[in-house]
Amino acid sequence: MQTKSTIKDIAKQLGVSTSLVSFVLNGKSKEKRISDEMTAKVLKVAKKMNYTPNYLAKSLRHGKSRTLGLIVADISNPFFATMTRHVEIEASKYNYHVILGNSDENLSKFSNQLKVLKNGQVDGFIITPPHGSEKEIIELQEQNIPFVIVDRIFNIPNTHSVMIDNHKSSYKATERLLANNRKNIALINIIPELIHMRQREEGFLDALKDNGINVNHSIIKHLDFSHQKDVLMEAIKDVIQKQADAILFTTNKLGLMGVECLKELNVDISNKMSVISYDDPIAFKVSYTPISAIVQPIEQMSKDAVRILMNTIENKYNGDIIENIELEVDFIFRASCK
Repeated sequence: MQTKSTIKDIAKQLGVSTSLVSFVLNGKSKEKRISDEMTAKVLKVAKKMNYTPNYLAKSLRHGKSRTLGLIVADISNPFFATMTRHVEIEASKYNYHVILGNSDENLSKFSNQLKVLKNGQVDGFIITPPHGSEKEIIELQEQNIPFVIVDRIFNIPNTHSVMIDNHKSSYKATERLLANNRKNIALINIIPELIHMRQREEGFLDALKDNGINVNHSIIKHLDFSHQKDVLMEAIKDVIQKQADAILFTTNKLGLMGVECLKELNVDISNKMSVISYDDPIAFKVSYTPISAIVQPIEQMSKDAVRILMNTIENKYNGDIIENIELEVDFIFRASCK
């Protein structure tokens, strides 16, 4: 295993001062009038000698670790996997690294990950907190730790957030299903205690009511977070038995497994059952019947979250400026809902 070198090792190898090497590695060559030739030499030797910055030591000297904590609800969900990638890309533009945590919508796990990352002296957090985590969010505020909530909303004052218009997106998706002459539309949802999931249900219900459709509560299903396929299969069998002619899935993980279930049950998607789901994983495009999707702007959500967090870390907000961004979604209508 190759030993990691220090700034002192690099300086000794080049016969220059440690301060010169430090200036180059911290991007201050032009500020300190170090020639391009010397800068290139330092960077080349640093790479050759396997130099890795000690971020904790730098944070003790400069007051910042240049790391962000990102805690998502479910990294196996393509939505959060994509978000993680975009947050990493955006954070790197600010010369920041990202440490990832995965809560599985579990409050205890979320709380523990916050503690671990706080002890690791991250400069701030981007979080998708689980239901019941108000206490942890308020503690972040009381400790003056910068954070941004993404894909969630909590009734806590003075919290930055980035999300979509959940009610409107679900409302429009339901109207599209109605336009397909569907009258008995099922909703398959998770954890209605989460405000954004409740908003998706409310958008669905309002669209039905505004279009004169009686709500069939027996085909509105609220599943727990485990996303066990056998549980979902039973829910789908039940809505089929109750003559549902369309399904709106409120997460892409539900949608992905739901389409698998429908296929295994030999349900004719499009002709017998219209389907729309949130997000647009690649499987929706290549499914035996391509699936219509409510496409969240994940890249823009990630960019806004990092920007807000960096502004907070750098104290760029004057007074009581709080950003609560609500973005619009796109719709891609495919064969499952023509």
